[in-house]
Formats: sequence, structure tokens, C-alpha cells
Amino acid sequence: MLDVIPIIKSLWRNKTGPLLIILQLSLTLAVVSTALFVVSERIAIIERPSGMIEAEMFKIWMRQNSPDVDMEQIAKRDMEIIRATPGVIDATPISSIPISGGGSSSSLYKDPQDKLTDFPTAIYETTEHGLAALGLVLIEGRNFNLDEINFFTRENPPKHLVVIITKDMADKMFPGESAVGKTVYMGKLPLTIIGIIERLMGPWPDVEFATSATLLPVMVKDDSINYLVRTESGQRDAIMHSLLEKLRSIDSTRLVGDEKSIEKIKRETYSSDYAMIKILSFVIFLLTFVNALGIFGLTTFWVNQRRKQIGIRRALGSTKAGVMRYFMLENVVLVAFSAVVGTIIAYVNSSYMARAHSMELLPVEYVLITVVFLLLVTILAAYSPVRRAAQISPVEAVSNV
Repeated sequence: MLDVIPIIKSLWRNKTGPLLIILQLSLTLAVVSTALFVVSERIAIIERPSGMIEAEMFKIWMRQNSPDVDMEQIAKRDMEIIRATPGVIDATPISSIPISGGGSSSSLYKDPQDKLTDFPTAIYETTEHGLAALGLVLIEGRNFNLDEINFFTRENPPKHLVVIITKDMADKMFPGESAVGKTVYMGKLPLTIIGIIERLMGPWPDVEFATSATLLPVMVKDDSINYLVRTESGQRDAIMHSLLEKLRSIDSTRLVGDEKSIEKIKRETYSSDYAMIKILSFVIFLLTFVNALGIFGLTTFWVNQRRKQIGIRRALGSTKAGVMRYFMLENVVLVAFSAVVGTIIAYVNSSYMARAHSMELLPVEYVLITVVFLLLVTILAAYSPVRRAAQISPVEAVSNV
């Protein structure tokens, strides 16, 4: 390590190139570490467990054009046909689809008079088949009974309901105690909690209450409805298309379509996150490539500029390994200075983003990972010109003196 001080002095004597490389590496460190953090956050959000068995599920939308039909009877008839289809595990009508970007929400209250303490939640209207169709895990309490399912018109809403909520919702409302049997309120409507499910994502994955959901055993008699179907593994697509044709053939006056797998719905909902991951990954690649070119070019320039000095060092007894070590150490020194400057830039930017946009502060491990990554890129980029420098013979130095 005795070479470090002479190396620093040498770099300072010809400071323009080294300073530009340090600036370039510093900015790259700040940008890449932040980009890695954002990408990891997006991936973590996308990969959050939804509570559903997504690979086995799809939805079909139905709209009835005739105003005189009974939607309850139509839904029950369609459910019988769907559930009788070979390969179908279960199916249910449902008001909205999890992780779809569209649905309904409300606030629950422990005390109807205390409107200051509310617990926002996604609302799913479904039937006693909802848990099996969604693939949800009931961890406490019970499922809905058939006699608790209520198809109603908006003019005649129910006066009381039983509900099933997610564990996340139960922990928020009743920390440290069982929520089963407790009564909560949605507006003035009393809801008795009869079951707790392990997890279920809401329709909007970016909201604060994304993992808080409430299942109601009701279906509003509107002119349209969603059918959620769960199939045996590997049969989803075939059953989805066959059921679509079958339901259309029953009544040609209604609209049946918008068939989508839950996996496709999830991809569409997270499309902006996927786009951000791709863009930031490209930025990381581009910055890495540009820095590698810069290191390669600067090291090559140094080697060509100091061929005589390298030859003289060889003539005075320096080994090939010694020459390579010297030039590699020069690049390590550049990365070390860049790490200090880049870390300061990264945390100044991260602090601003945390204050202005409520983002999390950049974890230190992402900076460390980026420093190690840039060090490896620098060493690999410098290896070829450094290896050529080590091949310069003492004869070349003597012949040019």
C-alpha cells in the first residue's frame, strides 16, 4: 500500500482526466444505488402474496340487457353451469376483482359515534363460495352460510350483515385480541365478524390499506356482474374459453366477455411498475457501459502516455505483476474517491426525496452493493490495457532513451 501516496500525487499532477472519471463514477454511484433501491421496492410490491391462487383463476364479466330479468336467478343458474364444468374447483359472483385497479372501499368503525377513528378497507361482495373460489385460507372463525347470502336492490339494503375480514384488518382494529364475534360498523350498518382470512389484496396495490379487505355476503342486483372461476392446475385457459362460449349460447341477448386470467389482470395493474423496472434496468446497464468505456479509455491513455516509464520500471526490476498492481491500484483509488463523493450525492438526493415525496431513505446496503459493483466493473474494464502495460519490455525503454 506504499504506492497509494505516489499514485494520488501522480493523479493530481494530471488531474483533469481523473477528476472527470471521479465525477462520472460518483454520479453513477448515486443514480445506480437509487435505481437499485427503487427496482427492489417495485419487485417487492409486485411479488407480495395476494392470498389467491392466481395461476388457477380467471374472471368473466356479464351484462344483462333486458330490464325484466331476475339477476339473482341468472347468477345462480350460471354458477350451476360453471361449477358443473369438469376441471372447475369452484366459482362465485363477486363485485370486483382483487389487484384489478377497480373496485369499492369503505371505512369501518368500532364505535358508530366515533368517526375520527376509522379503518379503511377494500370491500368485496361475494357468496359462500368466495373463499374456495379465491383460494383463501380461513385461519379463524367460519365461512358464510347459504342462508346468509343476500341478493338485494339498492333501494332495499340489508339492516345487518356478517362479514369476513383479513388478518391485517383484524390486527389493526383489535390488536392483541380475537376479532371474531366483534361488531363493527360501516356507516350505520352493523357488521358482525364471523371469520378471519390469512390475507387478500385489495383492488389497488399502492394504497395504504392494500392488504386490508372485507368480504360481505351480499350481491347487488345490478345489470352486470363478475364471475370468478378457479380451475384445476393447467386447465384455466381451456376452461375459460369453453365457458365463455357456453354462457353466450344460453342467452344471446346478453353480453358475456372481458375474460381474463388473474395473472393477466395483475400484469396490467402493475404495468407501470414493470415499465419502471425495465427503464431503470436499462439506465443501470447504460451507465455501467459508459463507465466501463471511460475507465478503459483513460487506462489505455495512461498506459500509452507512460510506456517509457513502465519500461524503465521493468528495467529496474519491477515485475509484470507489479506493473499490473500499480495501474489497478490507480483505478481502485479513483473508485474510493468516487465512493465518498457518490455517497454524499446519493444521500443528499435521498433526504430530499424523503422530505418532499415521503419516500424511504436509501438503505446503506444499496450504496455498498453499488460500490462493489463499480469496483468490479472498473477492474474488468482496466484489465486489458493494464495487461498490455505489463507486457512492455525493458528493451523498449532502453531503446527510446
